[in-house]
Amino acid sequence: MNFTPVVGGNAQKTVQLCQDCALPLYTSIEAVYRRVTPGEFARFQSDAKSAESFFNPSPEDLLQQTLHAFEEADNPDKLHAKAQEQEDFRILIVGTDWHALHFLLTGEGELKPHPLPPPPLGNVVQGGTETPWPCTYGRIRSLTPDEVRAAADALAGISVQELRSRFSVASFKAAKIYPYGKGWTEKAAETVFEIYPQVVQFFQAAARDGDMILLSSD
Repeated sequence: MNFTPVVGGNAQKTVQLCQDCALPLYTSIEAVYRRVTPGEFARFQSDAKSAESFFNPSPEDLLQQTLHAFEEADNPDKLHAKAQEQEDFRILIVGTDWHALHFLLTGEGELKPHPLPPPPLGNVVQGGTETPWPCTYGRIRSLTPDEVRAAADALAGISVQELRSRFSVASFKAAKIYPYGKGWTEKAAETVFEIYPQVVQFFQAAARDGDMILLSSD
């Protein structure tokens, strides 16, 4: 399909999207990680405008971010540079692989009503403490600097090879791992193993700098 965004009444550059790329923009649940300092977190709690601006950027900003992401997807050099510089990023979009990642890290596919797996690995995807700020699905959750460091240390002991060894098509189907219509195969699971090193690096960078991590489902 062709997608032509309009900003301020003016048509922007047309982007060609296949059906598989276009559908998740409107229907999927994606995990988003944000790094904030404890000072920033405290300011958001006391300043509603700062929190609103941080968590709910304008439609124009969101649109530009989306277009930029598609342009990078067509440029392998940009994607490589992005991976190399990931530790400097304050936001990481895990996409729809959050449930698969949670399952491979903890061995637990159930999210509710059963208690979540204990930290630190239980904190990586679905842990943290609820904040007052809503996201698309539920509320944003926060990990303290101590929780971030504990998760980073635990993740450091799990390699991509180890994570890959835990995957099986049968176990994913039995646990009904989201997204349910993806059709989990070894090839389909590659996206999980590609994002995992970025998640590890993100947590390690946040731990190094004493940051908090905010988790949201959007």
